[in-house]
Amino acid sequence: MKEAALRDAVHRFISRLLEGRDDFDDDASLAQLGLDKEDIEELIFHLEDELGLTAFTAEEDRMLKTAKTANDLSRFLLEIGRH
Repeated sequence: MKEAALRDAVHRFISRLLEGRDDFDDDASLAQLGLDKEDIEELIFHLEDELGLTAFTAEEDRMLKTAKTANDLSRFLLEIGRH
């Protein structure tokens, strides 16, 4: 998967969670955007499904603890897509 396509998918889904707001920077804090742990978990699961990716539970748990920005999510998905 190309990095730009993955980034676009992450951005698009976050925008959906933010009810169409797409004026956020990829380095903006997900918490400051109003997303909580459940939102981030939903993001991860949805994007894995949409992109045909599968992460181990431990990888998902690590991501939930460390994902602070949209860029973090993109990097995580790129990483699991390489496995």
